[in-house]
Amino acid sequence: MIREMKIGEENRIRELFARLEYEDQILWHKQTKPLEECLAKASKIPISREIKAKSAIFVAEEKDRIVGFCWCTISDRGVDKQGELAEFYVENEFRGKGIGKELIAVAKQLFLDENVEVAFIWTNRGNDAAIKLYRDAGFEEATQIVMAFVPSKHKTENKQPTTTSMET
Repeated sequence: MIREMKIGEENRIRELFARLEYEDQILWHKQTKPLEECLAKASKIPISREIKAKSAIFVAEEKDRIVGFCWCTISDRGVDKQGELAEFYVENEFRGKGIGKELIAVAKQLFLDENVEVAFIWTNRGNDAAIKLYRDAGFEEATQIVMAFVPSKHKTENKQPTTTSMET
């Protein structure tokens, strides 16, 4: 049976979160904290259904014309803060002039100011100019496998719920 967490089960979730953090260290080949330390840290996690998010859009302007933008989001999940350059674009004729670099610098400063633990930016393989820009800005290719589920590609006529609603 799969169901939503009930009130009062927060400590069990914290314990499982600590075990996840502990095991992740092994995968990253940098196990530095013992399980007890992970458990102590997890005991302070505020478990809630609410994720606090912040959004900021920065624009690049040339001669009173917006020629590029960077849309940043920050999610505070209670266990960490994650940033994302969710949308990023510079018009063709303004590329190669340092505008993208300036936009990313402002986004990175926002992430630093907000104490973000990790920030992401996405692009497609083959977008060599964007990949170079992001690498030059200090972003690194993730070693984790990123997989995506696109619900619109999997819509079916017979929809069956996989969870039950939370009891209150």
